Amino acid sequence: MSAKPVVIVGGGGGGDATAFALRKKGYDGEVTILSADRDRPYDRPYLSKEFLRGEVELQKVFLHDEAEYSNEKIEIRLQERVVAGSLRDRTLTLQSGAEVRFGTLVVSTGGTPRRVPDAPDSYNVFTLRSLRDSQAIRDALERGKRLLLVGAGFIGAEVGASARQLGKEVLMIESAPVPLSRALGEEVGKIYASIHRDHGVDVRTATTVTEWHSYGGRVTAVTLSDGRREEVDVVLIAIGIVLGLPIEGSGVRVDEGLRAADGVYCAGDIALHPHPVLGESIRVEHWEVAKHHGRGIATSIASGYAPVTRLPYFWSDQYDVSLEYRGHAAGDDRAVWRGDKEALRFSVFYIRGGLMKAVLSINDTKVNEIGGKLIESRGPVDEKTLADESVDLAELVPTAAG
Repeated sequence: MSAKPVVIVGGGGGGDATAFALRKKGYDGEVTILSADRDRPYDRPYLSKEFLRGEVELQKVFLHDEAEYSNEKIEIRLQERVVAGSLRDRTLTLQSGAEVRFGTLVVSTGGTPRRVPDAPDSYNVFTLRSLRDSQAIRDALERGKRLLLVGAGFIGAEVGASARQLGKEVLMIESAPVPLSRALGEEVGKIYASIHRDHGVDVRTATTVTEWHSYGGRVTAVTLSDGRREEVDVVLIAIGIVLGLPIEGSGVRVDEGLRAADGVYCAGDIALHPHPVLGESIRVEHWEVAKHHGRGIATSIASGYAPVTRLPYFWSDQYDVSLEYRGHAAGDDRAVWRGDKEALRFSVFYIRGGLMKAVLSINDTKVNEIGGKLIESRGPVDEKTLADESVDLAELVPTAAG
């Protein structure tokens, strides 16, 4: 009996990783990627950093050469948007009206950038999701002098750092009193903001846009909630994403193997995943997580069902600062610090119920890797020992977890 055809909806990191991992694991059935994008899958982290700064050429941004898809017998169909589907009939309906049959379905559609409700639809106001978005922002920055960032999350901050490296003025506004405090805690958020201030970014927290001023189809200035009017040339709105699916709660509920229904899997931003190591349901909006989801789903399809156990991981490079994060925590979890804050070489361990839930590191890769192993060990941790730099943390990792 031949393998069932696999149809993957979404041409991002999760969908692309699923397709190529299936072939690597010997799956010989039909594999089709349906992507609403105009471009074949590309490496999204480049969009806010090296590609935006003009440091890498376009061809390097793509995950694979065009020929690799045909060589691996992966059919990739671009500009194909799925508008409906039937699990009973195992069919998808495309915007064109055509139908596509599947045996196994993988949904990895990601999210759509959230927009400020009253922001004008002007040609110099952007969100960043696609390669074309990055190209447009890059062109606008070449012509403009001052960038307004609405939102101080990782995407906005990376674009802000890139703009500063290009010699542009950057005004970053954030509605919260401290950036990223809900995810990383207030103290880390304050350090994060200070890094940008030290590089010349005008960071204003507890601040929003109260009025947009436009002329000739472009935003020329904004009035902020602090009462000041600011002239701007380019605007990037980076305040998170919305999921373009009819869902309840915060995501599509899946099981430990990312299975939403019989023969249906979800990967990446949309998946609300009961993580077997962390012991809680999580939904994570990061590139590396989507890719690992895709590889895990491919294992279940090609080799038999298996839970996806890898810890969530993400990284962000801004200026000369390398940030890494493993696990999943909340900003109000107990934070245990290790290292030198002033020198920007430290790690923060997030503890809940006596267990380590996550580790964030600034320029401290080795400790971040060991922290991940301690999370996976699921053993109790001693906070004083974690904070003591004279202790070799590697010795705390149980043999089975190391």
